[in-house]
Amino acid sequence: MTELSDFPVTKRWPARHPERLQLYSLPTPNGVKVSIMLEEIGLPYEPHRVDFDTNDQGSPEFRSLNPYGKIPAIIDPAGPGGEPLALFESGAILIYLAEKSGQFLPRAPAARYETLRIFRT
Repeated sequence: MTELSDFPVTKRWPARHPERLQLYSLPTPNGVKVSIMLEEIGLPYEPHRVDFDTNDQGSPEFRSLNPYGKIPAIIDPAGPGGEPLALFESGAILIYLAEKSGQFLPRAPAARYETLRIFRT
């Protein structure tokens, strides 16, 4: 996939700003973690509400992004190598955003692993 529109999830939640990171979430503890990280690193993003009341997380479009039907999930249109990257699971997203921004994740091995240990708590 080379275009954001190639992701089926964008049919249900169209991007108004396709150049921005797309966040599919809800204000739950895990969803808020990613929102806070995006605000802290200053990366432009476009939020999309995945409504549990209408079972959005069970829709084929959302499950094409996360087969487990859990939030949060993201698509970064400017992922590694300039190609779009889809990710789910808050821990994986937080690590990706830290590495992408160069913030909050030290390069020194001992400090890096200490930080990763804290991510899991």
